[in-house]
Amino acid sequence: MSVGAKDNLSSLKFDIIYRHAINVGDIGLCKWNMDKDQMYIYEKITGYRLNHVKNMREFLNTIAYNKDKDMALQDLEDYMKDRTIFYQSTFRVWTKSKEIKWVLFRGKIFKDKSTGDSVLYVIMFNVTGDKLHEGHDTLTNLINDRFFLRKLKKSIEAAKDGNKQGALILIDIDNFKTLVNSFGLQFGNELLKNFSQSINSLIGENHDLAKFPCDKFIILIDSFNSIEEIEGICNNIYEYFKKPLKVMNNYIHINLSMGVTIFPDDSSDEEELITFCDFAVSESKKAGKNTCTFFNKQLAKAYFRKTLIESELSNAIINNELYLNYQPKMDILQNKITSFEVLLRWNNSRMGFVPPNEFIPIAESKGHIVPIGNWVLEEAIKTACSWKEKGYDFETISVNISPIQLMRKDFKANILNLCTKYNFPPSQLEIEITEGTLMKTREDNIGIIDELIESGFRIAIDDFGIGYSNLNSLLEIKISTLKIDRSIIANIDKYKNMVVLKSIVTLAKNLDFKTIAEGVETKEQFDIIAELGCDIIQGYYFSKPLPENEFEDLLKSFSK
Repeated sequence: MSVGAKDNLSSLKFDIIYRHAINVGDIGLCKWNMDKDQMYIYEKITGYRLNHVKNMREFLNTIAYNKDKDMALQDLEDYMKDRTIFYQSTFRVWTKSKEIKWVLFRGKIFKDKSTGDSVLYVIMFNVTGDKLHEGHDTLTNLINDRFFLRKLKKSIEAAKDGNKQGALILIDIDNFKTLVNSFGLQFGNELLKNFSQSINSLIGENHDLAKFPCDKFIILIDSFNSIEEIEGICNNIYEYFKKPLKVMNNYIHINLSMGVTIFPDDSSDEEELITFCDFAVSESKKAGKNTCTFFNKQLAKAYFRKTLIESELSNAIINNELYLNYQPKMDILQNKITSFEVLLRWNNSRMGFVPPNEFIPIAESKGHIVPIGNWVLEEAIKTACSWKEKGYDFETISVNISPIQLMRKDFKANILNLCTKYNFPPSQLEIEITEGTLMKTREDNIGIIDELIESGFRIAIDDFGIGYSNLNSLLEIKISTLKIDRSIIANIDKYKNMVVLKSIVTLAKNLDFKTIAEGVETKEQFDIIAELGCDIIQGYYFSKPLPENEFEDLLKSFSK
């Protein structure tokens, strides 16, 4: 209903269209004479009768939801100090009936022609039901990431001004995609809704909870006195979800990975804090999931290195920083090099040598692995052709292929085109894949491995013995080689490892697969492997990976 005396309503000079809009629509109008500090309000969104409000600041203080109040006032100040070209603010309000509504304020200052006073005219819109509302997640009814970042910015400023500490807790539901794949999208949506309600009830009104994309939620703690407080909140969450969560008449157990950052200590930039939180979550997942990691200096060092790798890797090919090493595979019975593995290396101008186990996962996650993988294939084939022309004796070359690269629709065409370009027989190229990749292609009914074999390529299963391949997979496809994982070879003196190795060699011989023992470093290991009947060795006992010129010399010596 109207606020202020009836005679004041006429001073707003509403025309008939505005009057009609207010009466039939869910909007409001207000006018603040900034020079006289007089406020006239006509709205029915909140249900309050604000007869004594003198200015916009008092109005916002009265109606704004407590968690949004600072932000609402800051938006007004930003406009008053000419930081924005017009006044706009979206926040939640408490109505008189204790209902929460989302309200959009839009306004601008005009000069009153009769008095010369500066007057702020504002229109209020109830945007609660707007499915496209920028600050609202329609599924969980929580504030979304964009709105949350604005609130976080205000909290950071308040923490610095008040010499306080605040915290962020990012929560990721482990294996959420697996649950959705198993039970369906509707189940996943209900899980997110029920989960958000549970978290909200745990943290209460003292802290803000926001929905982030996918299955992530984030808690904003404006201030705290000790780290133990934050640990207590995290522990309460874990304790609560030890009990099964009811979703669509099903009771399921969920695990959570959490990451925590402290502001302004870790950073004063809101987006960087979120990134640090996300990095801490990834560390929690590495630690076995269902755990919480606090971002710290050690993690910061790892994060900035990862960021640098991501940045530098995009230009690694252009800058000619990538190169190949070659490690021979020695046939035990023939005592000759029958093949060699092509190994990718990276020497960066800023970081120096970067190990493959560090940069390859990043290349896979950031979309660099496909162009890098294509470069490796072409360089390897080109070099092998050059050595063949020189008369060096070897049967095959082997190249590790990322599952991301393998499962691209154009992979087969690309690799066949390379073989045609350099007149290189597909039968002389062995593609190394992991057990996990083999299983993934079978589970998803991806026939790429069968197609490659039909085209003449050889397939080797890398790191065999530590994965989860089953006999059916080995029986269904015509792989050429099993590469026994180096962890088995390293502990070959132990009885269980000996039994496993003997079983793999026997299985391979019965299925007509060749066996390669990788990571062979000592004569004792070599003797045992040879006695068990393994076909080929690869490792430092014979040769470390060599640069192109040194490996060519090795090939030359064996080809005489």
